[in-house]
Amino acid sequence: MKIKDRAKPAIPPVPAGQYLAVCVGVFDLGEQFSEMYKKYSPKIIFTFDIPAITIEVDGKQEPRQLSREFNISGKNNSKLRAFISSWNGMQYSDDAFGDFDPLTQIGKPAMINVILNETGEYANIDTIMPLFPGLPAPTTATKLQTWDMDHWDDNAFCELPEWVQEKIKKSSQYQKEHAPETTVAVTPPAGVDFSGLMAQAAAASTAAKQEVCPI
Repeated sequence: MKIKDRAKPAIPPVPAGQYLAVCVGVFDLGEQFSEMYKKYSPKIIFTFDIPAITIEVDGKQEPRQLSREFNISGKNNSKLRAFISSWNGMQYSDDAFGDFDPLTQIGKPAMINVILNETGEYANIDTIMPLFPGLPAPTTATKLQTWDMDHWDDNAFCELPEWVQEKIKKSSQYQKEHAPETTVAVTPPAGVDFSGLMAQAAAASTAAKQEVCPI
């Protein structure tokens, strides 16, 4: 038995090639920590439906999805800027791209080029471009979703895909907002197990804050 044989993805990857796609999710992930660079950087992720390829989910055929994540940067050589420029078919000035709102890309169609990794187990979005003139735009019944860390909404957060929620929970903003409260040292009255009460209260407070989406 080899680990790599047991750890293969359960779902076959999207085959390499060019596909009509539609953006169904644009998620501001907040500041995410990079193990490589040992620092936090703002990130965003775009999710696309590929209507031409489906998979059975709960007895229904659903379009396959692929996502691509970027550092949010306005630099001329940033991957995000190149991706958006190619997608929208235009070059942006520094000022224009600085004022650009990535969330406005939601629902926009595209032609994406999908490539496989070196082992052929995972599919990735390589390049993107606008649809050819006259080509019908792809459609999907998937709910379009966006997320902006600057406008937190508990209800909207709970409706996000779980994998997106988990990423957002790793952001510096979420960790700061949901950090356990500082315990203040107090001399307890005689005969009262104050430490035990404080421990219970702290645990309850932490659990309440972390359970943003109650079951």
